[in-house]
Amino acid sequence: MERTELNKKIGQNIRKYRLKIDISQENLAMSAGLYPAYLGRLERGEKCPTIDTLYKISCALGITINELICLDSKIDSLPTNNQAKMRIEEALKQIPDTQQLRIAEIVENIAVIIKEEKNQ
Repeated sequence: MERTELNKKIGQNIRKYRLKIDISQENLAMSAGLYPAYLGRLERGEKCPTIDTLYKISCALGITINELICLDSKIDSLPTNNQAKMRIEEALKQIPDTQQLRIAEIVENIAVIIKEEKNQ
């Protein structure tokens, strides 16, 4: 596989995982400590990311570097726990601080209900 093809495949994987957790390019770039324009060029396969950059992106996406660079991966499975947590964190950022406590209480109540159902 040529380097340009490899760059495109890695870029496609970054985009697929980013869309899977429903995070914007800008928010992913900020979480990974990258410039949004640079992340866009990575997703389009125009740039070759360093290992350090891949690590930052994989951490921000809540996945491993292996998942990010896998050339034949299918990204149609359920999100990992880290991805689910990231989606929740991103959603909470959109809600005023005063309402976040109420949401935490709701989630705690749901957890109690699930635990009770599991024990029955």
